[in-house]
Amino acid sequence: MKFYDPKTAPNVFDVVWCKFPTREVPDQPGPWVRAVLVVDVGLMVDADGTEWAAVTAAYGTGTDNIKKLDEPSNLLIPRRECRAIGLHKSTVFQLDEQNQRRMAWAEEYFVTQGYVKNQQLIAGSLNADQQKRFHKCFSKLGRTFPLS
Repeated sequence: MKFYDPKTAPNVFDVVWCKFPTREVPDQPGPWVRAVLVVDVGLMVDADGTEWAAVTAAYGTGTDNIKKLDEPSNLLIPRRECRAIGLHKSTVFQLDEQNQRRMAWAEEYFVTQGYVKNQQLIAGSLNADQQKRFHKCFSKLGRTFPLS
């Protein structure tokens, strides 16, 4: 695995570009690059002393792909808020545990969208209002935050 420097790892509430693993193969990078929301970051150390960051992220998808937008686990980022956090369309981040994955902060998982010139891995960050909505989603799910 080609780890990024742990010092470059995203922060909680950052939106990053990721090959999010599929449900069918949860321990491998997925086939498509998509926006995901970072919900936890931790430092890992291998037996040989190699340090690397582990990022837990929530699946993001366009609102057209969601049947029920008002699910308690869905954090909706409407179109009017998208550009400020590096998104190009309304997006839903699904915060339930089934739609979260822990991945190495590595080239295999985190890559930029090929169609956007000069794009960074970290697209943007949730603002204070969006973070409040995030916390409400977690509360409704009966989950505690932070995860670690």
